[in-house]
Amino acid sequence: MGSAFKNIGVQNVLDAVYAYLPNPSEVKNSALDISHKEAVVPLVPYSKNPFVGLAFKLEDGKFGQLTYIRIYQGSLKKGVTIINTKTSKKVKIPRIVRMHSDEMEVNI
Repeated sequence: MGSAFKNIGVQNVLDAVYAYLPNPSEVKNSALDISHKEAVVPLVPYSKNPFVGLAFKLEDGKFGQLTYIRIYQGSLKKGVTIINTKTSKKVKIPRIVRMHSDEMEVNI
């Protein structure tokens, strides 16, 4: 346990994260290509590759509807159209923001 308020044990927690959790580059991620009979496709975290991401949380609060996304490869930009593989519908990205606690930072 640690307390960021009193700075007790925080360095121990960070040291444990560094020592025991895997480096993101050591984890091998893969996806299924639905257009090729669900063939397994390895995902490489490189911004020039096609976008692959997972929407893991939807929130409807004071900022409106927010969708939290984990990006596995590729990149997102404002105005880009992506495909929701569950519904096979195209979705336009109206804006991209970065959340910090209860503040929203708009990325251009």
